[in-house]
Amino acid sequence: MKSSSLLFSSRCTVLLCAMLVCALPTSLAAENRSRQEGTITRMRMTDCISTYHAFMGAMSGVAQAPADQCPEYVLVAEHVVYVIVGRSSDQLVPLAETTKFHFQKNEVMIRVDDARRESRFHVKAMVLRPEWERSQQIAEAAAMAAMRNHIEGAVIVDAHQ
Repeated sequence: MKSSSLLFSSRCTVLLCAMLVCALPTSLAAENRSRQEGTITRMRMTDCISTYHAFMGAMSGVAQAPADQCPEYVLVAEHVVYVIVGRSSDQLVPLAETTKFHFQKNEVMIRVDDARRESRFHVKAMVLRPEWERSQQIAEAAAMAAMRNHIEGAVIVDAHQ
């Protein structure tokens, strides 16, 4: 009787150790995946989004009372492009630098340089990167066409004078 309980106990111990060994790489991989890298490509000042249900309010298009001006950034990650808005006007992030970020409770958390705390940003919009790049190319082509038309119009006016 004693040997069977000892055998059962040792099997449980071996099984538990095997489960821990298998779970450790998975948990480490999940931790590594939680941190992402991206580049801040654009910044402008916009109306702040209220903290209560900010993401849902931005996605639904519900008009919110403008309180203060907050920075809005375009964060280009590997697969997704995010438009994020700071909670206050003093949340400034350097442009054109690779930054590490992660998500916590539907907010993007970014630590700037050696700051004591991470800054919280609301996600205003997000789009897959290939779609964003395509829309950027279309916008650039439209701007170039408008510039060409403006220059051609100026040349025609000068020729008539």
